[in-house]
Amino acid sequence: MTSKLKVNIIADGGDNAIMTSNGSGTLTLNNAALKNSPAFFINKSSDQNLSNNTFVKITFDSVIFDTDSAYASDKFTVPTGKGGKYVIGTSLYTDAGAVSQYQYGNIKLYLNGAEKTHHIHDVRNNNGHQISLLHEAVLDLSAGDYIEVYCRIADSSSAPFIDGNPVYQSYFYGYKLIGA
Repeated sequence: MTSKLKVNIIADGGDNAIMTSNGSGTLTLNNAALKNSPAFFINKSSDQNLSNNTFVKITFDSVIFDTDSAYASDKFTVPTGKGGKYVIGTSLYTDAGAVSQYQYGNIKLYLNGAEKTHHIHDVRNNNGHQISLLHEAVLDLSAGDYIEVYCRIADSSSAPFIDGNPVYQSYFYGYKLIGA
């Protein structure tokens, strides 16, 4: 024997719809507190040359989605009333100018113009060519706070760059956590 509960609307005591169904299996959360938003995913579709062994702000140019239009000028800014804990991350497909020239690469997330987190991948004893650097952090952010991505590559050929491609090779993303 099975039991079923059939409803099209789940409402609170004030008759405000918290969740609705269209009757075909599509469920919609109507309460903003239940959504992982703001959320964004921005791709880098073109290469970016870097100065050797120097931190450079990374530019991302292809918005895949941005629920609150909070990404602009190569940074994510927390919208008014949307402070809280966020997962922020990036993946950068880094490239040395030549084979066996890659020494190390760093990613830094900047909060309001200052370093907040840091990741390094060091291969100096076994130089490489192309390495995907991934970095993710959980940050407590307030309205108006902004996050930027910086990268440094030490490359003995002195011609490092970030690979951009319509295929998601280098990207920047984030979303607000619920229940945290």
